[in-house]
Parts: sequence; C-alpha cells; structure tokens
Amino acid sequence: MSQQPHVGLSLVNKAPIGMIITALVAVIANVLLELNIITLGYAVIGGIVSAVLLLAYWLGKGGLFFILGVSIPLVLVLLTPLASIAALLNLVSGFFFGFCAALLIYKLVKPADINKPN
Repeated sequence: MSQQPHVGLSLVNKAPIGMIITALVAVIANVLLELNIITLGYAVIGGIVSAVLLLAYWLGKGGLFFILGVSIPLVLVLLTPLASIAALLNLVSGFFFGFCAALLIYKLVKPADINKPN
C-alpha cells in the first residue's frame, strides 16, 4: 500500500487534459453567453489556492490544509456575485482551470517520480 501513489497526487498527471476541457467550456460559454472577467478572475485564483492547499495536504502537511482546500469553492460561491447563469459557468470553469493550472505547474516543477503514468 505504501508503494502506491497517493490518489490526490494522481490527479497531477491529468491536469493538462483538465485545462483543455475547462478552457473549451469557458470559451464556448463566453461566446454563447456573456463574459464576466471579475468572476472569472476570482475563480481562477480560487482554483489555484485550492490546489495549493490540497497539494499541501496530499504531501502530508496536515488535515487543516484539506479542510481549507475544499472550503475554497464554497467561499467563492458565497462571495462572488452570481447574477446570471453565465457568471456561475464562468465561476465553475475558471475554478477548475485554475486548479488544473496549479497542478500542471506542480507537475513541471516536481521531480520525475510524480510524472510516471498511473
């Protein structure tokens, strides 16, 4: 069991495809609906912060990082003005884009042992 990669860290290898999918969703949504830059900005930053906190948890830094990491989406929904369905779509796609971007940066910076296929 200790030889198995951590489940959370296995997401790191899937980050590039996640970025592509969420970017496509955001582009399609913003072509069909309205673009809300402020909501999109908050969402990307929130996704990055959430990924960093969850990476800290996955690397064994403590359970508090898990609680904070999974709380970020709730905080975003509560504090971001969501006047339309387009704003909500921007929030969701931006959050996952930021999350995947942070995981991709971690993948590029981390040694080769994390880059092995799962």
